Amino acid sequence: MGALRAAQWQYDNQLPPAVSESAAEEAEARWIDNGIAELMARRDVVFQRNFRQRGVTFERFAQAVDEFVMGQLGLSGISNSVLGRLVLAARCKATSDAASAAEEIMSVANPDAMLQEIARTLLTPFAAEGALAQAEEAE
Repeated sequence: MGALRAAQWQYDNQLPPAVSESAAEEAEARWIDNGIAELMARRDVVFQRNFRQRGVTFERFAQAVDEFVMGQLGLSGISNSVLGRLVLAARCKATSDAASAAEEIMSVANPDAMLQEIARTLLTPFAAEGALAQAEEAE
């Protein structure tokens, strides 16, 4: 009787089957994940498609981060001197002070996750074309 009850409990509490993604969706997700890693490593994520260069440059990523940070400046709890401290720490090569000021100015629980989300937002519109260009290049 115990085995039957255990089997019933397992059946009742099982998760639904995983949603199967198409090969194209998987390729796009992989392209975005790779692109996030490239942008976080300060490299452009660009590709050729229809004789045009497309994608996201590191400069565009930095601009999007700047826009996010500028929106955070008005929040309470951020020091009025945070930008000055960030510049001075960077110029003096005080990496821990620069990192601390950067975390303060971003004002989010997980700054790395926020940077990755900004990168994901920039890369998503190019995912289908980027994955297709990558597949064509591999052929």
